[in-house]
Amino acid sequence: MDLSDPHHGPIVDLIAQARRVSRSWSGLSEQADQTITGAERDVLDFLVFEGAATVPQIARSRGVSRQHIQKRSDALVERGFAEFTENPAHKSSKLLEATIAGERMHATASRDETAVLQRLAGKIDLADIATARAVFAALAESIEDTE
Repeated sequence: MDLSDPHHGPIVDLIAQARRVSRSWSGLSEQADQTITGAERDVLDFLVFEGAATVPQIARSRGVSRQHIQKRSDALVERGFAEFTENPAHKSSKLLEATIAGERMHATASRDETAVLQRLAGKIDLADIATARAVFAALAESIEDTE
């Protein structure tokens, strides 16, 4: 295999498949919720699992721009699923946190996804999932090292 071709080859195909999975998963989330987008759900996931954080902190953890997270955060706030609060560590960078409504919506969406995850678990070998996870982690780390 020629890994030197920047437009073809196994690494490009792997990235294309990752994008396909991401789009499909986001589409499932959006169909289930019909309230928030997949990108907004990603921000809400962060808030529920990691707790309150600034927009730049969330952006760094997700490997996306601050502006991307700001837009999704504003939409969550507008719908009542998150709120900005004062940040004792930084006067101009407020904390974003999930509201009770956001936590409830997240719990409902997570329950809806459980059936899909159970079907997937029956179709894909656990060892293959572990291998894929390791490959994606190595790929992400390599990409981040080149930035």
